[in-house]
Amino acid sequence: MGKRFSILLTLLLVANLLIPPSMMSFAETEEESLPQLKFDFEDGTTQGWGARGGSVILAPTADAAYSGDYGLHVSGRVDAWNGTTIDVTDFMEVGKTYSLSAWARLPEGMPSSGVSVLIERHTDGTAHYEHVNGKTASDDTWVLISGEYTLKHPVERISVYFEAFDEPELEFYLDDIVIQEVPAPEPIVIEDDIPSLKDVFADHFKLGAAILSNEVEDPNGPDAQLLKKHYNSLTPGNELKWDATEPQEGVFNFTGSDKIVEFAEENGIAVRGHTLIWHSQTPNWVFYDDEGNLASKELLYERMKRHIETVMGRYKGKIYAWDVVNEVIEIGDRQPNGLRNSLWYQIAGEEFIEKAFEYAHAADPDAILYINDYNTHIPDRRDAMYDLVKRLKDKGIPVHGVGHQNHISITYPSLNEMDMMIEKFRDLGVRQEITELDMSIYSNDSQSYETFPYELQVEQALRYKDLFDIFKKHSDQLDAVIFWGKDDLNTWLRTFPVTRNNWPLLFDERMQAKLAYWALVDPTKLPAPIQELDANFGTPNIDGKKDLVWETVPAKSFHIADDIPVSFKTLWDDENLYVWTEVRDKTVNKNDSVEIFIHDENGILHNKINRKGKNQHHYKVKEGKDGYVAEIKISKEELAIGQEVRFDIRVTDVNENQIASWNDPTNDQENKLENYGKLNMKAAINTSNAVFGTPVLDGKKDKVWDKAYNIQTGKEIEGTNGAWANVRTLWDKDYLYIYAEVHDKTLTTASPNPWEQDSIEIFVDQNNGKTAEYESDDGQYRVNFNNEQSYGGAASSENFTTFTRLTDDGYVVEAAIKLNFTAKKGMVVGFDVQVNDDQNDDGSRDNVSIWEDATGQSYQNTSRIGVLEFTNKPNNKR
Repeated sequence: MGKRFSILLTLLLVANLLIPPSMMSFAETEEESLPQLKFDFEDGTTQGWGARGGSVILAPTADAAYSGDYGLHVSGRVDAWNGTTIDVTDFMEVGKTYSLSAWARLPEGMPSSGVSVLIERHTDGTAHYEHVNGKTASDDTWVLISGEYTLKHPVERISVYFEAFDEPELEFYLDDIVIQEVPAPEPIVIEDDIPSLKDVFADHFKLGAAILSNEVEDPNGPDAQLLKKHYNSLTPGNELKWDATEPQEGVFNFTGSDKIVEFAEENGIAVRGHTLIWHSQTPNWVFYDDEGNLASKELLYERMKRHIETVMGRYKGKIYAWDVVNEVIEIGDRQPNGLRNSLWYQIAGEEFIEKAFEYAHAADPDAILYINDYNTHIPDRRDAMYDLVKRLKDKGIPVHGVGHQNHISITYPSLNEMDMMIEKFRDLGVRQEITELDMSIYSNDSQSYETFPYELQVEQALRYKDLFDIFKKHSDQLDAVIFWGKDDLNTWLRTFPVTRNNWPLLFDERMQAKLAYWALVDPTKLPAPIQELDANFGTPNIDGKKDLVWETVPAKSFHIADDIPVSFKTLWDDENLYVWTEVRDKTVNKNDSVEIFIHDENGILHNKINRKGKNQHHYKVKEGKDGYVAEIKISKEELAIGQEVRFDIRVTDVNENQIASWNDPTNDQENKLENYGKLNMKAAINTSNAVFGTPVLDGKKDKVWDKAYNIQTGKEIEGTNGAWANVRTLWDKDYLYIYAEVHDKTLTTASPNPWEQDSIEIFVDQNNGKTAEYESDDGQYRVNFNNEQSYGGAASSENFTTFTRLTDDGYVVEAAIKLNFTAKKGMVVGFDVQVNDDQNDDGSRDNVSIWEDATGQSYQNTSRIGVLEFTNKPNNKR
């Protein structure tokens, strides 16, 4: 995995300067006087700060002053690691924690960029580089960079330094730098009276964690206690990678890995090895000969064999499973079979994978050998991995299992994709493991929280519960579920992909159980979630018939009893809120009822509709063979897009003497206002008609297309004045057909990423579920102007047929998407179409236009895509 537990590495060590005694002071705190270093540069000197890099210039200047008259101007940088540094060897003590802070700004004209504070620590002759924190600085405002650092190891030398890693030539200002010892925190005591995770999942799979060797240095410390209580599998996070075990040819170092394996043996914990062959964290010497030329295949295999024999031989019988080959799939590299164009591959082709498994099996015939990769939930990566494993097994290569990393977020991927990921490999007869699980609380790289919002704690917990329900469903396939870290203090996500707090695991920074832990152990301890539902703009007829506008909104469901489901949808306009409710209650009682509750600053608005009540202008109840429908209009003025309405619905079945609600588990909406759900007022969603007809698929416009409706990709998600398309749709009983005329004068596939090439994407939600995550029927179908396909969700080459044709001002795409049902008049599907545009042929997508969903989330969320209704002949577009 990229950068997994690794800390920022720099390329050059420089001499550090000593702190002038005048900079040392003792600050009074509420608890005691604690040592402190303060640097304000008011004496016009650098106050002991030295250049980190030979070209760096340090100058106390007035322009660099946050307060007072002077601050420190850092310039002359030519490499990422360049900056300013100071030796704190005589100040910092092992076992103590220090706060580090500084105000930072950029000189005028400098582009906004990250400035970070780090630690350079030398222990046992080895340099370690540890990131403390960083902030994005600009030329118009000062930002405070602050963080804490605990010195856990004895040192020969230790220094603090500042750099701007992303911009090697960036200049920056620093002022009011403070390094201060902080009071020792209360000792961490793990919760010994809570259930053990390994026991909870004993009937399903091993439950493990990846760790670093320092976490087991004290066998009686809280880190070790937590590991012994909850986990029955351990993975060395860094200690078994090539750069750790054989940094120089023939020179092996097992200090770190020995500590972990010995700890595991002493405590009866299994160990899995990670990783033998990887394109990252492999020393460069592996790939080159003595003359500096790319190594021959024979030399590469010689080094590979020796390395595998030595590492696996040392732990033969002690490590039960190995990630033999790691991250060899990379569709964007455009190599045969979707393989990564690494130096391994460039020298030896796919054969290097075969050799690695053969050498590993020979080194330890009893070890379970895995091929491990990330994003195996994505269909093209999943399929490439499946095909690779099948090829290997067909050749008799000893591949025993597939490892799915699963570095996921609180919003992505969909649970269905995770389900399909595991199910895909069932017929290969291989073992499977979730090898590197964590769940970032963020959905994009720009988000950042200083503290963990409670609502996200609940959301993370519920998602972990749903995820482990899938894992348990496949427990006959899964040997282990391994978390990438044991607690929120020890996670690579604090520095990757950006520096920020993250809380991705089951235990917090002080190793206390989070809601995510209880979600797996006892979900009844979770608070009742406040559910949310979109209400789109639209005005239906109140007649008990489902107008097409009702198909533009998602449904929510709950049960009165096991066999009586309830579903409902909501719409709104300038004067009313509308509710469509379906109750599958076949036993008719006139006092069965649907009740709607809304509460706002004016109190509670309560509407009760009896099943056999007299229909009025504001509601209609209609009986069916499986139950009844209630269509309700509620006067509610001053609604607007973006408004939030607290809402709940309660349904009573008199015969069964049952009452159930959407959100309030107590059914006490009259008194418990905090248990209402939320309706979010959203804009209307486009609808159109697909007309019956079967075209000839050849990229040419048959006459049958003349009767189809034309829609346009008129909404801009990214950029302006980019490529766009006229799109027509047809249907027959088996297929949905699309004819897109794309207007794009510069056609390019410069980017290796298919979504950044000039292409169209078609999103189809076959059951029109409008869900926040892809279901098993949802597909993302992409094809570029060269007729090269790529996919997401349920899409694949088996259900997507395309032809493309270049035109004077762009290209045409004619496509057929196989339906998973027999289509009939009146049926609807969720549908959208998007145009991707690399306008200047630089390999980066500049513009995106779409018919309906401007959120940019259609590749994973169908709730805002448009709707197509199947009609027999043309009629007015909805």
